[in-house]
Amino acid sequence: MFSFFRNKANLVYLHDIFITAICFNLSIFLRLGSEFNSIPNSIIGYGTILITIIGAIVYRLTGLYKGIWRYASINDLINIVKATCITIAIFLILMFAVTRLESFPRSVLFINWFVLIMLLSGSRAIYRLYKDKKLFLKSITKNENSIPVLLVGATDRAELFIREMSRNNNPTHKIIGILDINKNKVGRFIRDIEILGSVQEISKIIEKIEKNNKKNRPQKIIIASNDVEGNIIRNLLTFTDKTGISLARLPKITDLENDIKNEKLKVKPIDVFDLLSRPQALLDRNAMKKFISNKKVLVSGAGGTIGSELVNQIINYKPKEIILLDNSEFFLYKIEKEIEEKNINLKINALLADIKNTKRIDSIFNYNKPDIVFHAAALKHVPIVEKNPLEGILTNILGTINIAESCKKYNVAEMVLISTDKAVNPFSVMGATKRISEKYCQSLTGKFQTNFKIVRFGNVLGSTGSVVPLFQKQLEKGGPLTVTHPKMKRYFMTVREAVELVIQSATLENKTKKSGIFVLEMGQPIAIVEIAEQIIRLAGLRPNKDIKINFTGLRPGEKILEELHYKNEKFLKTKNKSIFIVKPKIEPHEKLSKSLANLIDLAKNGKLEECYKIMSAIVPEYKKTKVENLQNKRVV
Repeated sequence: MFSFFRNKANLVYLHDIFITAICFNLSIFLRLGSEFNSIPNSIIGYGTILITIIGAIVYRLTGLYKGIWRYASINDLINIVKATCITIAIFLILMFAVTRLESFPRSVLFINWFVLIMLLSGSRAIYRLYKDKKLFLKSITKNENSIPVLLVGATDRAELFIREMSRNNNPTHKIIGILDINKNKVGRFIRDIEILGSVQEISKIIEKIEKNNKKNRPQKIIIASNDVEGNIIRNLLTFTDKTGISLARLPKITDLENDIKNEKLKVKPIDVFDLLSRPQALLDRNAMKKFISNKKVLVSGAGGTIGSELVNQIINYKPKEIILLDNSEFFLYKIEKEIEEKNINLKINALLADIKNTKRIDSIFNYNKPDIVFHAAALKHVPIVEKNPLEGILTNILGTINIAESCKKYNVAEMVLISTDKAVNPFSVMGATKRISEKYCQSLTGKFQTNFKIVRFGNVLGSTGSVVPLFQKQLEKGGPLTVTHPKMKRYFMTVREAVELVIQSATLENKTKKSGIFVLEMGQPIAIVEIAEQIIRLAGLRPNKDIKINFTGLRPGEKILEELHYKNEKFLKTKNKSIFIVKPKIEPHEKLSKSLANLIDLAKNGKLEECYKIMSAIVPEYKKTKVENLQNKRVV
């Protein structure tokens, strides 16, 4: 018995039953006033009992007590309206069947409907307001040890965080104010917390806060928006490093626990990926799904950084079969197991093969007949390819030819070549081989059943061989962090973002048909030394004080600045603002094929110097002597 009353939901249930009985009588009084007694007591008594019983049953069946009063919301109001409508409707039917509603004003039912909704929902709203205010006052009185913070971003996450702190009897953070990305919301409030200004005015705002009350000087800045771009985060990190203020972020609302009782909006440290963040590109996911759904999709280099992310995103669009192609047994096993662990109904075909093996690639295509091919297999590490140029030529050029020719021969609908910014004005063997691969696929475009597409983008943050993992390892060892040149800049993108746009590019129509190359919008290039400094700051250390940064000089094949397209290439917009098309000059297929056949033959026979000459003839911008001269220049 006592356990029944200990359950708060049961107490709410009894409250609602009582309110239902009261509302029926109140509705009659509101309709008749002093003539209340004109209705026979037997009808009033019968009606009161009937509507109370109906309400008691309906309230339970409609799930009215799954919600918590403390968190009463619009959904609770909708459930109340639904339950009230059902209750009144059933009551009307039964009351009419017994009494024919004689001596009973029908308008009472409409009044009862309105009053019942008002009292059931109003009591919940009042309770929530009371608890919110009470907890807010508690948080103020127990705020002495809380950390003063500024929030960046007037968002839902900011509101949720403010609410969470107000609920806590011992809040960890005292929210001083909010900074927004722009000035449009300045002077407005979120739960009594003022939007003080834009993030660009942070220095002046903090000075003003400190002047008014030194105790309120922010000790932490918390980013509460997904729309804060990487350059703003990098500036904030530099600012906080100088002022001794820490920088953190809130997780996405979707990352929170589902159980509302245990919901906690935990503050997290800034991640290196946050430094590159930019507004989410708008994606036509329906087009992506239509492109992939129920298709056989082959991904070469499926175990690599780009390839594995391609696979993981492709399977979300329900292909008929995913064909994994890689020359690494370990990486092939890894990506296959990764898919299997997701327990999705999908045919997986893991194939161990070297794209340089023409016969093997041909047999794979002949047997599997893929509909779509994403060609991500390549040697991409510039210095290593520079030291192993023949392998680079055979893998990147011959491998691409093998894939493209098999696509052409077996009527693959779509082939997407993953290219790189290093293919533009190449200084390296890797860049030159990727540019030649682009040219070869360009020469096939519009001539065969296969639709050949090329997607070009910059560096992928955190990929194998990239600077971020290297810097993190060097930091763990106590430094120094090594940067080749102080002026070196690179375009960076997260692997998730890059692959999303690659798949989106594949769905876009190339209006140029014969020569278009899709180029991803990469934002502004970032100085490598700046990334090194920020990684040091993220660890709570000071660049060149706690951890040194050493300049080692350019490595073989490296450029100081990368480019996404040639200056003479026409730049065209697509439906997606994050994807563009450039129109390079097309090489005649027959002429290019002869040159490449000669190049491949020379590479197989180890005649490197002749290979350099042919590559320079195909890609005139690539001059081996120029590269070597640049490499000899070292940074002091």
